[in-house]
Amino acid sequence: MVTRYPHTALITYEIGGKLVNGEWVDGETKTLSVKGRYDSVSDGRIVMKKNSLGDEKQVHGYFYTKVRPDIDVKYLRLQVPSLNVDVDIICWEPYQSHSIINV
Repeated sequence: MVTRYPHTALITYEIGGKLVNGEWVDGETKTLSVKGRYDSVSDGRIVMKKNSLGDEKQVHGYFYTKVRPDIDVKYLRLQVPSLNVDVDIICWEPYQSHSIINV
């Protein structure tokens, strides 16, 4: 039988960054391990999504998971060691039954 979520991804995120005297002070960087499925964009479509800074970026792949994103967190990188994938996260979109990490 085929495993629906065969890969384990490491998601790097930052919490607690803030402004101090007009200068940005980085928060604490942590890593989260989630199971899911990675699909690269292989068709001719160009999909643009906005990142956390409001810039539009082209999507090169999707990581599907059951884990829900936390809204107070800035997600930085997605690593899937079994596929040699190490990319920046554009956005993490929650849906009713799953969520999609756009990279």
